[in-house]
Amino acid sequence: MTVSELIRRLESADPEVVDAAIQELGRQRARAAAPALLDLLRTSDDATIRNAAALALSDMAVPDLLGVVAGLLDDPRTAHSRGTLLYALGTDDYDCRPLLPRLVELAITGGWEVRVSAAGLISQIEGEMDADVFDRAHERLRTAHAADPANEVLGPLLELFEE
Repeated sequence: MTVSELIRRLESADPEVVDAAIQELGRQRARAAAPALLDLLRTSDDATIRNAAALALSDMAVPDLLGVVAGLLDDPRTAHSRGTLLYALGTDDYDCRPLLPRLVELAITGGWEVRVSAAGLISQIEGEMDADVFDRAHERLRTAHAADPANEVLGPLLELFEE
């Protein structure tokens, strides 16, 4: 099936057809499909479709994925399905420094998968960081860890900030 045919399938009312098309576009690393996949990621109410689109876009290393996922992290539609969105950013293709405050908050307040994924992204951040942003994130982690010292994610994350 051609990329054009797969892109047309993204408009199907059948989520299984859409998911299969997304999977194939991702497998082919069909960057011509990136605009349609980004639109689907932004607009779909189906978490499975959003997650598949995010992973396909990550496989294609589409730069705009970072901004779209950043917006979705505060979208109520993703309240219970953010782990895969974060996972999709876990490659060297994405500089997550601008997301540090949100990632710290997710590492503190998210469910297990979200906390671990957020912590993983934070641990991959490299390069210069705005000192005020870093200090606020560090203090937020310190406060959260003091309130919950047994938290398995916050301790190692706090150590990372204190290195």
